[in-house]
Order: sequence, then C-alpha cells, then structure tokens
Amino acid sequence: MKTTFLTLLVILGSNAFAQTHQLVKHDGSEHAVNFIKNENGILYYSNPESYEQQKVSAYAVASLKNLKTSDVQTVSAKVAIAAKCDFDKVTVLSRKDQTAGLNQVATYTGILNKTKGISSSEQFEQTIQSIKQKAAAKGYPFITVTKKTNGDYEAVAYNY
Repeated sequence: MKTTFLTLLVILGSNAFAQTHQLVKHDGSEHAVNFIKNENGILYYSNPESYEQQKVSAYAVASLKNLKTSDVQTVSAKVAIAAKCDFDKVTVLSRKDQTAGLNQVATYTGILNKTKGISSSEQFEQTIQSIKQKAAAKGYPFITVTKKTNGDYEAVAYNY
C-alpha cells in the first residue's frame, strides 16, 4: 500500500514541478513548452508530453510567459527591415545554432571584394556590408557568412 501511494504521489507530483511556459515567436505562433534555460542566445525547452530537449534561437522568440505566475519576459524585439537603407539593422549571426527557429530564405555566393591597398579583414568587412545591403533590399533581418579558403564566400539569409 505504501509503495502504491508513493508511486501515485510521485507521478502526480511531477506535473506540479513542471515549468510550463508559453513561447511566442515573432511569426505569431505560440507553443506550450517546459522552459529549461536561456544560454548564449539559445532557449532550451521540452514539449510538455516529452522529455526531449529542443532549442530555438532567441532571435526567433518574442516573449516567454510563465503560465503559473503570468509573468511575461520579453526575449527579443522584432527587427523590421523596410528598405536597402536599413542595412545596418541586419544582424550577422556568427554561430549556426543561432539560426534555430528562423527560416532560411536566400543564399548568396560570390568572390570577396578585392581592392588594392586594403587588408583582407577590411575586404571581408566590405563584403559583409554589401551582403547586408542585398539582404536589407529583400527585407531579411539575419545573415550568416562563411568565408571559404579559395577567396569565395557563401551567405545565407534568414527571416522569421
């Protein structure tokens, strides 16, 4: 009898300690999740019916609402790119895991801008600026840039 009661108590009590939250993304979708942690711009969570840990970029999440206390935590503000002149608002994501939850919308490839008298780091900065302008012209707020060894680059644009 004691074991049955203890087992029942553990099963019912585990739901009371679950950290149930409502995750609201910038694209408008809402998800009921068990929030685990926010580390280095990545939110780790699990679905209420599963223990499998998943992750999403903080850039893709608008807010996180604790359903028990009704506290709302703003995770990130939505970046609105209206025209090519807003290229300075385009964010270059340095790690691939920062793109989790964002939609890949375009790929740009090319050769690094080469000008005499300019160092390779300055050439790379000029290339990033031109990619940011291309992404801003299409309204894409995020890019990742991969520099290849042969002087080429590959950039991927992301949207909410």
